[in-house]
Amino acid sequence: MVRGRRPAQDAPAAAVFLQRPLPARDEADAVTCCLRRPARHLPATPTGSALKIFVISLPSSRERRALVAHKLGSRKLSFEFIDAVDGRVDKHPYLNNYDEASFLVHRRRRAAPGELGCYVSHLLAWEKSVELNEPIVVLEDDFQLTPDFEAGLDYVSRFADQVSFVRLEPLEKHTVMTSDKSAGFSLVKQLDVGMCMTGYVITPQGAKKLLAHARTIRAPIDLFLKYTFDHGELIHAVVPHGVYPTHEDSVIGIDVRNQREKGFVLGLKRFAYKTFYRFANLFTNLANGLRRF
Repeated sequence: MVRGRRPAQDAPAAAVFLQRPLPARDEADAVTCCLRRPARHLPATPTGSALKIFVISLPSSRERRALVAHKLGSRKLSFEFIDAVDGRVDKHPYLNNYDEASFLVHRRRRAAPGELGCYVSHLLAWEKSVELNEPIVVLEDDFQLTPDFEAGLDYVSRFADQVSFVRLEPLEKHTVMTSDKSAGFSLVKQLDVGMCMTGYVITPQGAKKLLAHARTIRAPIDLFLKYTFDHGELIHAVVPHGVYPTHEDSVIGIDVRNQREKGFVLGLKRFAYKTFYRFANLFTNLANGLRRF
């Protein structure tokens, strides 16, 4: 979702498949995005999954948009761009819901403007699923596809009425419970939800429940999703994964170490919060995993 350099040459599909997935982004690589105008449809010949694909991208990021069109167009996948704006300069009413005191406790620093814009952008993407009343695919524009992308979406779409949110990225933690294993894929329940929001499928029932708890911005959007104790939803993932981030250069580029607030009381609060959520999230995920698909 941020402006970056276009690679000189796209890697062949086989090379992409063999490439080792890059590690999840550090919080310092928060992307800049915030929806502003209606999505614009770029026509392509639809094939494979019936799930609609939405790509969050800055209107000014022409090179990125051209690369996105090439990546998806070469696979004959239709998609729509969701116009994004720079969270540092744009205004959106949802940005007024920023709770700085809570964010400080969760991250021991204030939010970067781009993180706030990114948070709001994903909320509005979730609202798109509710508006359409159908599951959708949401991609940030620094994605790369694997050869399993289309087949993975077909597989996930079979369970659209049983799940809330399915991550399409590589598993960071392998503490999972299996919901289904067939057709060369597995649908797993994450007991420790990973970070990063490069690609996922969200369903309208899941979007409604997540939106009910996400209006106040207390942490980055991927940390909100990880805190299942707060929103109560079961987060799934598909294996093998269908996308991974390319980690293009960020226009934010915050230095987390220099941004961190000092103070014994704040440090003690953060330690208490991290400890509480570690166990609360695990208990929530275990309870949901045992009683839900």
